[in-house]
Amino acid sequence: MDIRYITCSDPRNYNKISNLYDLWDIDPRVEIAVQMHPGKVSPDTERYKWIRALVDSLYIRKPEYNLAIHVNNDWCDDICNGIIPNALEPLFNASSYYKSRPLVQRIQLNMPQKTAENFNPQKLNKVIEYYNDKEFIIQYKPTTVAAVDALHKSGARFSLLFDESGGTGRDAGVWRAPVYPYFHLQGYSGGMSPENVAENLTKISRVAGAHDIWIDAEGKLKRDDKFDVNRAKQYIQNALRWDEKQR
Repeated sequence: MDIRYITCSDPRNYNKISNLYDLWDIDPRVEIAVQMHPGKVSPDTERYKWIRALVDSLYIRKPEYNLAIHVNNDWCDDICNGIIPNALEPLFNASSYYKSRPLVQRIQLNMPQKTAENFNPQKLNKVIEYYNDKEFIIQYKPTTVAAVDALHKSGARFSLLFDESGGTGRDAGVWRAPVYPYFHLQGYSGGMSPENVAENLTKISRVAGAHDIWIDAEGKLKRDDKFDVNRAKQYIQNALRWDEKQR
């Protein structure tokens, strides 16, 4: 099992952008993921301006850094039905000055239940085909199983994030073997922390076998309900130590 990404989710405008580069520089597999949804991250908010500044700061960077956007609520619903929200278009289209590489490489669609039950797989597939330089991620949880199956049958290219907690940070307990492993890369999330990442990687390796995976931590990287760079650093380093021991 190879680890494709070590994802740190939900830094916000109270975090210094320079500190995120400190995380990125630990290892090329480190990924930073920011949360996007209407209202709290709409264009007139400080958080949206901070995300734009983060993307703009990547424009002239020669090293390749991994940045993801996790799209929620009505914006997720729009994309799943073929509509790109105006606020997200500049982020989707941003590319590096030095290379023909998108500054946002991965887009995770956190489908609400109503979206999963009513979305249009063909329209979402057209979005995925249009943005063919990006990797789209769908959460795999009880409320999205049918939606994932429909999207798979449409022939869409996408990855899966196994997260039974649905983003609540609840420990998974038992990790699921990859679904459609020869078609879709799978990641694992739910209760991942600096303290338990090595233990969870051991459990994941037992079900993932030789398949590539990624891991994503969010809630347990926080201190006082804010993304904590030091906890993120510990999580990354402990995951790398585990990986080194397997080689």
